[in-house]
Amino acid sequence: STEDYNLTPAYSPANLAQQEAQEENMAIAKSRIQNLQFFNATSFLLAGMLTVGVVFWEVREEGIWGADFEWMRYQTLVTPAPYVHYIWYVIYLTQALYIYASIFRNKSTANANTHASINVDPSLPSPPTSPTYYAYNPLVGYNNFAILSDNTGGTFKDLMESAKHTVAFYYPFVGIATVGMVYSYDAGNIGTAFFWSLVSLILGYVIVKIQVGVMNRLYEDEDGSLASPPMSPASAMSHGDNNTVESGMPDIPSPPSMDHPSHPLSHKSLSQYIYLRLPFELFAGYALTNVFLYFNVWLDQMDWITPQTLLIVGNASLVMMLVIGCVVMWRSGMLYGVGASLIWYFVGVAVELHTPSQPIYNEFTDEQITATQATAAVASTIFFILFFIRMIKSIIKRNLFGCVGWKIRGAAADDDEEDEDDIAGVVEAGGAGGEIRTGYVQA
Repeated sequence: STEDYNLTPAYSPANLAQQEAQEENMAIAKSRIQNLQFFNATSFLLAGMLTVGVVFWEVREEGIWGADFEWMRYQTLVTPAPYVHYIWYVIYLTQALYIYASIFRNKSTANANTHASINVDPSLPSPPTSPTYYAYNPLVGYNNFAILSDNTGGTFKDLMESAKHTVAFYYPFVGIATVGMVYSYDAGNIGTAFFWSLVSLILGYVIVKIQVGVMNRLYEDEDGSLASPPMSPASAMSHGDNNTVESGMPDIPSPPSMDHPSHPLSHKSLSQYIYLRLPFELFAGYALTNVFLYFNVWLDQMDWITPQTLLIVGNASLVMMLVIGCVVMWRSGMLYGVGASLIWYFVGVAVELHTPSQPIYNEFTDEQITATQATAAVASTIFFILFFIRMIKSIIKRNLFGCVGWKIRGAAADDDEEDEDDIAGVVEAGGAGGEIRTGYVQA
């Protein structure tokens, strides 16, 4: 019998047209994201092969990286030991993790949730913010490219305005700046290398700033404490309009568990940091060191610059890097990749000046070399200590203080409810006499 079934009317032409338009918009958005993913992957492969080939494989035998004599010719007091350049392997290994995570990780899950993953229509659910959905994670920003094209409701200006707030938009430029910096230095064009190092630093700063902003919006309240984890559907169903459960207890957020992505030691938090944030923090930190290094090399190539001036500029560069690193580490939170790059560079300078090359011996006195080595060693020690203090501070703040904050908010909610009950009882008791005769309300 037809009464046993819930029959629905056939699609009207208007509903069918709306569905077709929505599917077309989804196809446009998906194609745009796939093209950008391909562009990011291609940029990574080309930049990685060219950089590693020049720095380690000596594809240009006449270049600075391929000839020891040329390398010593461009050496300064702040030139680190050759082993420091192995950080490029680490940088591109972590960027490979970023490419893998942002394109392939949990791809089947993402495809099964296409409507929830690509936010091309306001009526559709927002993209998931769980770190397991790396392909559509806000720390990457592919979803921002799902804005519709001109003939389907959006404009190119809207697309670019949304895209400039994503890491995926800037990543290809990171590869271009890296290759320009490495090849310029290898060819002896120090001024050009200095320019590209500045571009690399700016790109690294912009990307790190975007990711810090995303993390703050996702997981932190205005007071800097962790945002409370979202309620489960079952918990949400048991809440009324006044945010209380049926038993009358107030809705008190729980402290973050190890499974919550905002917990700094959870698997989700650590994997998200390694896959999506660490690559760009390492790059930004090393770009900062290259800016000061190439600036010193650029000055050293000017014949009218005296060794005393180079000594002052070199030591000032180390101090400025230390100050910048301390400010970044202390004020910007968990930017451990930036700190690791700076420590690696400071130690490399101190090790290199322990047994400096002949050009350094010829240009500077033993006292000047020792003073610069001491500056690099002290800088590395100070920053190393600050690095671990900041790490411990972050863990304590996010674990202990965050939990205490939730307990305080929960106790305050209990006290407010008790106060309301007591006041209501006092008012009811004093209602017969027409006035309230207790000092409790005043207290």
